Amino acid sequence: MSAAPLRQQRPIPRQRPDQRAGAPATGRASRSAAGARPSGPQRHLRPVAAPEQARSLMPFMWACILPVVGALAAVLLINTAMAEGAYERRDLKIEIAALHQEAETLSETLEANGAPEALAARAEQLGMAPATALGFMSLSDGIVLENGK
Repeated sequence: MSAAPLRQQRPIPRQRPDQRAGAPATGRASRSAAGARPSGPQRHLRPVAAPEQARSLMPFMWACILPVVGALAAVLLINTAMAEGAYERRDLKIEIAALHQEAETLSETLEANGAPEALAARAEQLGMAPATALGFMSLSDGIVLENGK
């Protein structure tokens, strides 16, 4: 508590609604009100507006939470799609390596089968004999020309 003396409030004269500010009080009611003042300190009471209802924080909370949750969901979906793409990429790389190996094997087989020695051996297996003379065929006449004649 403070050691300072209590402050006394000065009474504030009340005005009736029909009185204007600064106009002298007239009539019986103003005289009786002036003579009926209590001798002690008069407290001035005035009506106070009711406190406003506290606003709900739920809309603000949802406005903050929804973008964060949306961003996290988007990141999760993007990450999942990227992981799936990475697995597909790995599988495709393995498939491409296998196809390259197969293409190389087929290329080697083609070169081996296309060699003159291999062609001669296969021809002999099929019962073919080497030609003694070279000949050409004329497509327009349908005749075979030997030795280019």
